[in-house]
Amino acid sequence: MGAGGLGDDALGAMRSTRPLFSRAACAAVREASRVSKRPLLLAFDVDGTLAPIASRPAQARVPRTTLTWLARAARLPGVHVAVVSARPLRDLRRLVPVPRIERIAQYGLEGPFAPSPATRRRFHRAALLVGEHLRLVVAPFHGAFIEQKGLSVAVHHRALSPRRSAALRGRLRAVEPETRARGFGTQLGDHVNDFVPVGYDKGRALRALRKRVRPGVTIFFGDSAGDEPAFAALAPADVSVCVGSGPTAARYRVRGPRDVGRFLSALVAERTQQPSLRRR
Repeated sequence: MGAGGLGDDALGAMRSTRPLFSRAACAAVREASRVSKRPLLLAFDVDGTLAPIASRPAQARVPRTTLTWLARAARLPGVHVAVVSARPLRDLRRLVPVPRIERIAQYGLEGPFAPSPATRRRFHRAALLVGEHLRLVVAPFHGAFIEQKGLSVAVHHRALSPRRSAALRGRLRAVEPETRARGFGTQLGDHVNDFVPVGYDKGRALRALRKRVRPGVTIFFGDSAGDEPAFAALAPADVSVCVGSGPTAARYRVRGPRDVGRFLSALVAERTQQPSLRRR
């Protein structure tokens, strides 16, 4: 989602996004995480957030140190850890093999808030038809490829030149009326267009998770336009963090997945009474 897709309030937030590891931001996040006796909810996107972006989905890996800190965070009293991803559930189990972590896959289509079996079967049939239609669009763009995820479809175009990528995105926008007629809208990621059943996004998934966990504070990290609905779903007291550059409504920003691991290590240290968040 570019700046044109953000409302006035979001644009204001975008302009005031602050580095998470500044002294003032660290103090604010620390205070927010202590303010309530209710659980602290830590939620993360995966690709570009926990895992560095890879050329192809199968090549992505969450660093071992980050997995270690996730596991330690998930064992902390009063802390609930979740991943909220466009990935299929099978990928999340492989990428984040950590006990006691909630896995919300394909924008909520898989995991604890998945629709009924009958609805999933309907979405699966429609996704196959959408994928076949998209193959005709993608075929002339050598280097782009389709990923059938089961209940959604992704068009990956990282390997294309900027000019060819823009041309493909234009073609994909042109066929959106046809995919929407089958009940599938578009969610934008980092060099990927996801075609997802209308009404499903990370905002919906995060709202469902917050309703069930009833946290005092939610901290959500994401890196792309597909994470903006999750940022928008947070309450004023919550903490939204954009990983990387680009327009965002998130309140804070870090440079990359390594900083997400750094945050986790600092939070675990804080909660176990060890040296805490430090300024660079």
